[in-house]
Amino acid sequence: MKRFSILALVLVLTLSLGILLNACDSYNYFEVPTTAYRPGEEFLKGWSNDNNGYAINDAEVQRLINVLPSERQLNYLELEYYCFIHFGMNTFTGKEWGTGKESPQKFNPTDLSTDQWCEVLKASGAKGVILTAKHHDGFCLWPTATTEHSVKNSPYKNGNGDILAELSESCRRFGLKMGIYLSPWDMNAESYGTDAYHDFYMAQLTELLDGRYGVDTDGDGKKEIFCVWMDGALGEEENLDNSYYKMDEYEALIRRLQPDCVTAIQGSDVRWVGNEAGIARPSEWSVVGSGMSGDDNFQTDQGEADDLQVVSPESQDLGSREVLKGQQNLIFKPAEVDVSIRKGWFYHPLQQPKDVEHLLQIYYTSVGGNSSLLMNIPPNKEGRIAMKDVRTLIAFGNAVRNSTANPVAIDHVKVGNGQQTVASVAAKSALLDRDGDEDGNGMIDWAHDITSYRMGDNEYIIDLDLQGLSRIGRIDLREDLRYSQRIEAFEIWIKSNGGWKLVGDGTVVGNRKIMMFDNLPATDGVRIVIKQSRSNPVLRSVAVYEQSQLPY
Repeated sequence: MKRFSILALVLVLTLSLGILLNACDSYNYFEVPTTAYRPGEEFLKGWSNDNNGYAINDAEVQRLINVLPSERQLNYLELEYYCFIHFGMNTFTGKEWGTGKESPQKFNPTDLSTDQWCEVLKASGAKGVILTAKHHDGFCLWPTATTEHSVKNSPYKNGNGDILAELSESCRRFGLKMGIYLSPWDMNAESYGTDAYHDFYMAQLTELLDGRYGVDTDGDGKKEIFCVWMDGALGEEENLDNSYYKMDEYEALIRRLQPDCVTAIQGSDVRWVGNEAGIARPSEWSVVGSGMSGDDNFQTDQGEADDLQVVSPESQDLGSREVLKGQQNLIFKPAEVDVSIRKGWFYHPLQQPKDVEHLLQIYYTSVGGNSSLLMNIPPNKEGRIAMKDVRTLIAFGNAVRNSTANPVAIDHVKVGNGQQTVASVAAKSALLDRDGDEDGNGMIDWAHDITSYRMGDNEYIIDLDLQGLSRIGRIDLREDLRYSQRIEAFEIWIKSNGGWKLVGDGTVVGNRKIMMFDNLPATDGVRIVIKQSRSNPVLRSVAVYEQSQLPY
């Protein structure tokens, strides 16, 4: 992490504010243009698809769309929103980063309830939870055989506690997936900084991933962990660099013990978005260069970690054609937006949770911007989520659910170009079909559960004929990422007063693009125009929702 001068910091803050305001635009709705056109006129005049001057299918396009996700990544992307739980020694010392010298006797939650955690997270709409099994101070929340610096030597349950086991059972009960954060940095381990530490770290991974923790979703008797989250903190005194951690060996062990588990941040499956402020890029690509995946996030002290609250002006474009043309090695590595509901990652009683509007803005620009959202919820010293946070999370979950409470019925789906669109049974069946977890067991059969529609060579318009007049509040678009990420620009128009009104536009779609609207005129038709794409777009689903009038 680079250190900034005062002048540079001012520049960063200024740019960050601009980025935040741009991100807010997509949540604060789109201003509706007042110019009306006769149906089809604008398309005939200027919307014949020239793909914005870019090749729609050449050797470079084929190189880009041949970069595909693994099934492990596809399953992970279905979660969309899940939560971090930062809980451990720092909860009781009031710090964000400890020292590793704390006595295990300090860890003593008096009313810990992982059921309360999971009930609240489920109400907020989360589909999974990642617990800090071990933070940088090295204190372990399970009775590990690798160190005495663990819950087994604390007053909690007279040394017989196992918070990971408790959370595993709560996740099963409330239908959440479970992941673990295991800090590669360990301030307490005497072997840290030497080669011997790697065996120590891998022994801890083995304990956590051998099937005793997590949720058995497929009924094979072995519990699964959906994610191992490894950040980039390094010991400063040891004068180490990022080559110290043997990530290839760690990941090979994870693959052997938990084949369906993604590795995040320092792993190869999920990349860090680049800040801890909850801000995704306006165009967040999952196909990126292997050397530009946003993983240069090694910190050696809390000050450098605090800098992550500011968005760096660097690398705002990781995936455009111009950027990728110079990248020899391409990978599919989707972004994760991580942010805490409070200023800190651990609980501090004087800090306040972010308000619901702020959390919604983060949600719609992350989950709704081809990223996953990892929201941190820190329990207090008692071992419970504070009531202020509970109220905020419940209101947040209600608001998101309200935005999709009233789906708009669609009579016909027409596909075509600026000359005409024709009703397509295939497009309607694919795009409006309920897909995903049909069995309700958290598992997806990608060969049978997921449908999609590949647009033809001269198809770039999708018309949705609604069953009646509707005031639209939200539109969701999803690509079928089994065919890579393709869409680069699109527009959304609605029928109004005999003409068309432009109500929104965007760049990437990816896993999900959410478009929010406020006070649109009632309409019975929606037109989606793909302005630019890498080869033929392959859409997984389109959904339209009435504007919600419900409070939180």
